Amino acid sequence: MIQIPHSSEDLDQMAINYFKLIEKKFNIRENLLNWPEDELKSLMEVIETNLYTILTGRPKELEDIIDMLKPLVITAKKEYEENYNKINQQKPPDKQKPLNRTGINKWFKEKVFEIFNYDANAYSFTKMDKGAMAYDHAKTLNMNTCPYCNTNFTYTIKTKKLKSRPQFDHFYNKGRHPYLALSFFNLIPSCSLCNSGALKGQKQFNIKNNLHPFLESFDQIYQFRTNIDTVEFLVSQKKFDLELVLCDNKKESDPDVKKAKNNLDVFALNDRYNFHKDIAGDVIKNAHIYCNTAIEDLYKSYKIGDKSIFESPQEVKELVFGNYFNPLSFHQRIHSKLVRDIAEEFGVTIE
Repeated sequence: MIQIPHSSEDLDQMAINYFKLIEKKFNIRENLLNWPEDELKSLMEVIETNLYTILTGRPKELEDIIDMLKPLVITAKKEYEENYNKINQQKPPDKQKPLNRTGINKWFKEKVFEIFNYDANAYSFTKMDKGAMAYDHAKTLNMNTCPYCNTNFTYTIKTKKLKSRPQFDHFYNKGRHPYLALSFFNLIPSCSLCNSGALKGQKQFNIKNNLHPFLESFDQIYQFRTNIDTVEFLVSQKKFDLELVLCDNKKESDPDVKKAKNNLDVFALNDRYNFHKDIAGDVIKNAHIYCNTAIEDLYKSYKIGDKSIFESPQEVKELVFGNYFNPLSFHQRIHSKLVRDIAEEFGVTIE
């Protein structure tokens, strides 16, 4: 998993700008203040008081919001169930419809989605003005690849002929926490596979048990390794396993390792990357041909006047291996961490 390439300060400013846009496009505060006297009234009052934090807060703040609202949500659902049953019991037996937990949750979600309208109707975040808000938001975040897997492109393109953008995974499940459906730090640009029911889907994430792409990556926790040497691969053509293994300074008991392992498992990264052994094989060959000395020679050999056409030997390496080595640039191209890690395994110096 790679990290979104923005500083905490920049993300906070993006969140503020996002809040201003949401305020302009939706009447969230007004709708909260004018909420009718029903089972959700008390909840909506607290949400209104904390609206700025709900829309702009960092993950820890969002989890505090979840904890604060939990008893109010439970009470609202209980009151709705009681009121429903009273009305239901007054109907003729053949007209009565029992209310189960699914029905209660459905009522709760639909009501809250009237306020935090992510995709409920044509006036939602993803559909209003032909999806302009969602496209603009994806463009602002500027992630060309999925941060969860780094195996699929997530370009944001909007022309007359082509429309494409990443999906937005809700780090905190919007079905369980619908009041976070529009929260800036809860909208993770991701590929359709990572966001699918087969992988993350409705799974419950939190910052104690999972890595959040706006905050961290597992670049210094897990590394790709083949555990084969150059001769075995190039001469004997020995097959190898491509897998993510712990970095040398990490232990299974480390808190960040547990979080990274959970992400690795949820997104099936080892299984998926096993289909990219060919890329690792190409890196092994390039590492043998373009050793550090050869890279240095290329850097010094190609000049215009007295100046190299490359900014540094690192740029030569990135050209030779066809990918970025700097973690701050991993988001620009798929398989960037894979290529960097395998190059390092086979002796390429990473600056």
